Amino acid sequence: MEREDARSTEGLLPNHDGAELMDELIQQVDAVGGFQKLFNGLFNFCAVAVGVTSVYTLVLAMEVPDHWCYVPGRASTNFNPSEWKNLTLPRGRGSEENNAYSKCEMYNLTGPMIWARNTSGVNVTSCQYGWEYDRRWFSRTVPSQENWVCDKSLYVTNTFVATQIGEAVGTISFGHMSDTIGRRPVFLLALTLLIVGRGLSVVAAPHYYLYLVTVFIGHSSLSSLCFAATTTGIELSSAESRARVVMLQSLGWTGGMCLVPLVAWLTGDWVSFVLLPLFPAVAILICAQSLFPESPRWLASGGKILRCMRSLRYIARINKQLLPASAEDTLRNFAEQSKGVVYGPASFMSSVRLATNTVLLVICWMLNAASYIILLLNVNNMSGNPYYNFFWQSAVEFPAGFAAKWLSDRLGRRSTHTVTFLVVGVSCFGVTRIVNSESVTSSTGRAIAQEVSRWLPTAVA
Repeated sequence: MEREDARSTEGLLPNHDGAELMDELIQQVDAVGGFQKLFNGLFNFCAVAVGVTSVYTLVLAMEVPDHWCYVPGRASTNFNPSEWKNLTLPRGRGSEENNAYSKCEMYNLTGPMIWARNTSGVNVTSCQYGWEYDRRWFSRTVPSQENWVCDKSLYVTNTFVATQIGEAVGTISFGHMSDTIGRRPVFLLALTLLIVGRGLSVVAAPHYYLYLVTVFIGHSSLSSLCFAATTTGIELSSAESRARVVMLQSLGWTGGMCLVPLVAWLTGDWVSFVLLPLFPAVAILICAQSLFPESPRWLASGGKILRCMRSLRYIARINKQLLPASAEDTLRNFAEQSKGVVYGPASFMSSVRLATNTVLLVICWMLNAASYIILLLNVNNMSGNPYYNFFWQSAVEFPAGFAAKWLSDRLGRRSTHTVTFLVVGVSCFGVTRIVNSESVTSSTGRAIAQEVSRWLPTAVA
């Protein structure tokens, strides 16, 4: 009782700025307590990692393995696969380089021609009996299952276009909803859509346009899920610990990206590695029903004082703290000062300076997204082990994230941002010149140039 009385008499100055009032009230229930640690660990690390893994397994699921026309009849001969390909497939045609076998054409052979091993003057036709696929890395992917190759190769590109449209639509719509209906329902809805979208994509693959819809739904929720968790975590934390919340989410994102190739390698089948991450996602959704409270700051700013008090009492109870008797008066003062403040897209253009900063941030995010997504999607075009390629492209974000925080704390956000963009721009320009230079003819030189171009922009994103 003495402790409660002491807190009751402390009070919070009514003439404080609204944000300061809320910060002090959060401090009263312990801004760095056990609840914050549990919340950020579960939702800003685990949920983000699981969400990223669930979404970006699509990149490997859309891998187009090496393929060639299936020509029936080898089973009745003593030809090995290489001899049969040499007899039935032309070389160096279409987009194939050097002397590689054609991926989309075959010789229009009859039985006697095959037995005579004579293909001179034989007409070439498109694949008549389907395709065979190199199953060294994947037993099955979406393109190999549905034969999205050759005339249907654009299906793969359109799928990735659908993911980016989904992300853009989801970010805008869910971002606005987060300010209108709250952080908690947006998080729950986004996680539900991710689970439903990714789950339905497994059965929708044979139906191309339905598959695009499921991909759109699944990808539209990731950014919103992350933003809802991070925003709530920041609003529940002290000013000094907010950077750590963002850092934790960044680590969760990178951890999720590194898990993608591991999950894919364990199964090799796209259906399995798309479904596997959904099980922990469902577990997190269940936990969120009781462990993800609505942001007290958002509730108070909307005048929802009673709900805000319940949320604060819940946090204080887990942190083993007591809510001060003056808390309700503080919330009403905060709500009064926040009344009439309009948040939304239009508010970013309310002044010349704010509009300028908004435009610059949008441009920066577009450049970041372009370098990150383009290089990420290009992982399927790289030679070698696709699991290693994806893992190292993702793992480089760990040191990049720590370096970004260290530099931001010492040089400031603006200086770090500016210097990093300059370094990436100069590096990308130099790498482009090296890759396209005729003097770089060795495979080793080109491999080094490609590796540098892959690492540097990814580190910034």
